Amino acid sequence: MPEAEWLWDRFWAWMATPEAGNLAEWVGAVGTTGALLLALHLLRRDREADVTAQADQVSVWRSWQLRPSEDDPYTPDVFAQLHIANHSLGLIILPRVYTWIASDGEIGQEFALEDLPPDSAEVIEVPVVDPGVKLCSVLSFKDGLGKTWFKDIHTQKVIHGRKVRRRIVAIKRAKLKWLAQQYRPPAAMLADDAPEQAMS
Repeated sequence: MPEAEWLWDRFWAWMATPEAGNLAEWVGAVGTTGALLLALHLLRRDREADVTAQADQVSVWRSWQLRPSEDDPYTPDVFAQLHIANHSLGLIILPRVYTWIASDGEIGQEFALEDLPPDSAEVIEVPVVDPGVKLCSVLSFKDGLGKTWFKDIHTQKVIHGRKVRRRIVAIKRAKLKWLAQQYRPPAAMLADDAPEQAMS
């Protein structure tokens, strides 16, 4: 306690010296610094609000549709309807919907959509073999600033997790692999072209 009082007295003794300046200058400097920090904080908060403004105005939700089965009229087919609506004033660029079964070994599917202008909506129907399974569905899109967003269609919230990003990358790779297999010439055609290439 005496040491604290001694330090306090030394501080006020130093404040009384010309080198320390007067109290008004100290209070003014502290107030200026505080105002600057507050302005920077408010500016950062406003920028973050502007960045997320368009993403917050993109609505996603899911509904279920039952239809009579073509194979068995007494057994209805179940479809998950995935809704995407753009309520913002800007264009939603490259919207993609990714779906997969949580407990399934399959990688999943990708559904590509056209760019969504303001006040427009799209619906994707996904057939569900077993209504009891957990269907995961995520919307990916770019906003007007070029930032990519992911929204969970079930929870309607923005996703930041790496696990979902890895799943989407896996779906894209599987689709590219499938496309490469579809457009690969058959082995018989390659064998027929081999003599012609050798002669040339």
